[in-house]
Amino acid sequence: MPKSSGQTELDAVRERATEFLRSLRHPVLYEDGAELFDLTAARWNFSIEFGKLLLEVWNPNRSIGRRVEEIAYTDRDRMGLYVRKPGAREATTLEFRELKPAGAGSERPAARSAARDALVQLLKQEFREWKIERASIRSDREHSFSAWYIRGLARQGRTGWAFLGMDEHETPAAADSVLSYALIWLDWLRARSERLTIPGLKLFLPPGAARPTAERVSCLNRRSLDLEIFAWNRERSRLERMDLADIGNVSTGLAHSRQSEQLLETHRNLVHELAGDRLKDIDIFPDAPKNTLSLRVRGLEVAWIEGLVSPRIFFGLEGEVRRLEEEGREDFRRFLDEVLRIRAADSREPSHPFYRLQAERWLESLLIQDVTKIDPELSPQFVYPQVPAFSGSERGVIDILAATRGGRLAVLELKLDEQINLPMQGLDYWLRVKWLADRKQFGEYGYFPGVELAPALPRLYLVSPGFRFHSSTDRLICYFHPAIEVIKVGLNQTWRKGIRVLFRKAAGSDGSGGIPPASFDFAHTPEPDEGRE
Repeated sequence: MPKSSGQTELDAVRERATEFLRSLRHPVLYEDGAELFDLTAARWNFSIEFGKLLLEVWNPNRSIGRRVEEIAYTDRDRMGLYVRKPGAREATTLEFRELKPAGAGSERPAARSAARDALVQLLKQEFREWKIERASIRSDREHSFSAWYIRGLARQGRTGWAFLGMDEHETPAAADSVLSYALIWLDWLRARSERLTIPGLKLFLPPGAARPTAERVSCLNRRSLDLEIFAWNRERSRLERMDLADIGNVSTGLAHSRQSEQLLETHRNLVHELAGDRLKDIDIFPDAPKNTLSLRVRGLEVAWIEGLVSPRIFFGLEGEVRRLEEEGREDFRRFLDEVLRIRAADSREPSHPFYRLQAERWLESLLIQDVTKIDPELSPQFVYPQVPAFSGSERGVIDILAATRGGRLAVLELKLDEQINLPMQGLDYWLRVKWLADRKQFGEYGYFPGVELAPALPRLYLVSPGFRFHSSTDRLICYFHPAIEVIKVGLNQTWRKGIRVLFRKAAGSDGSGGIPPASFDFAHTPEPDEGRE
């Protein structure tokens, strides 16, 4: 039966919106100007039901549903949709954006200028003996300065301190990257201030960004800089200095390995029925806290199973997800065959979404097959991809958790594109792994069975194609505490056809020597001025 004109129009809107979303590197969802979801950490799906185009978006904490009426506008990095909330009379505007400063809208420069002026005025009141200079929000890609932040210098005679502030209306990505950009700014000032000593750095951050940043600061070499963090309440025009001595405890939860094994066993027969002989080319990832089993082809999620007693099966790519019913199993197998054909190293369709999407997960799938390609010291016996680690209400996923042949824990952070924040993201997971190891929770939760884990601090590997490390990577790592061993591993650009290591080297090494015992407490590292009168 031919489609009606209305159905055809809805299909066209769905296809355009889906194609646009997949073209974004880091899509974010806004409604009436307010951010709702970071779509890299959420699922989304368009469906046509009873003659209506519906959009569903969900993550572990929340979900929304909207009826899509039409596309309102489209430009290079944003698309607006007229949508209607359930039961609403008036339409609202839903917008997909690329997460980057240019995507924040033309109103942002004025708002950022106002934030800069407010911070400078507050600093002049709070630090009356210091002259505030160089306060800027200008973006400078050559030196990796971002318009997300207010950067500047305070000086008194021949002494100064760098500062970096952030307005509360900036994106989560800005909050996540603030320490990286602050250290780059400090490094730049020090290199160009021959007659000025700049021992310190002050950060002025919204309360929500201050705590996560302080956790990272606990892993820095406090002998290389004197760092302070202030919670900046712009509405009340007030600063509150954080006590960094109280930030050493990064309470972290761990998903139980045995629960994952039980989830695999529960669905083993079902998965075999679904995939048959194709199972040898499919990786299965259990997510025990959510009772979900993910099926992936070279890192690309093609289906997932929810629930235990009455499992529900979904398949397809984001935006085209369907629930698998008994009569649809042949459709599912044809879909699998198509993905397996296209998502291959020798594919003739490298522009196809099956090939392009989730490239980092593809690399991860190759590494977990033989982690010794990264470093022969790593043991292939137990390699855990995407280990969920919980800190408070936040859920993070460690790319790869492994151990050396001597039992020393290893954290592998993977990135395919230049990212300034790669060292800090790796540091986040390193810090959580250390916290868990100090409390012997890996053995308690079923990881590395039969292996006596060494007391040495974990080793951090930053893995990327050889020419994709950001130019600031080594400079940032130089600010890490020397007890943290960081190894940069550069891979060949054609890693899909086989992984080759182009270089493997210690990053940011300052020649300060070996690793102290695991009992070393970063939270109580002496401050630069500790012990002075």
